[in-house]
Amino acid sequence: MSGENKAVSSMEQRLAEYIARIHENHKGSIGDMLDFRVISCNEEKDDYELECRTAAWMCNHYGTLHGGICATVLDQAMGMVCFCLKRGAGVCTTVQLEADYHRPVTAGESIFVKVHVISVTRSLINMTAEIVQPSKPDKISVSGSAIFFYKDDECPLL
Repeated sequence: MSGENKAVSSMEQRLAEYIARIHENHKGSIGDMLDFRVISCNEEKDDYELECRTAAWMCNHYGTLHGGICATVLDQAMGMVCFCLKRGAGVCTTVQLEADYHRPVTAGESIFVKVHVISVTRSLINMTAEIVQPSKPDKISVSGSAIFFYKDDECPLL
């Protein structure tokens, strides 16, 4: 309904604040240049959707997103979710990352990254993610899975 404010979940707020800190404190970093934005958070289902802008610098010589950039987008999105799930000061690092490429990702439009949390233990977080292009919302371009290690500690980077 127009005029009403959408209720913002605590996870959505944490993700937005985390992204803002990246832009503020780490200008020019890959996290800054990917320019993520939070689309939606469903904490009950452990589903999180982010938007990432694409640009010419991300392309291979075919004019589509470089496979390494696609893997980086998955890694960055899942890593941000991982960090924000734990809520405290800590360090979240990638232990394992797999990416499967289903179709090329066109540059010049934003892409959506859908992250699903499979399990969270004291120190390990298992996730999956998919990259979908708005022009082909029913087609997965890239899918992946990852395991992250989380350690309670003061993170010197944020």
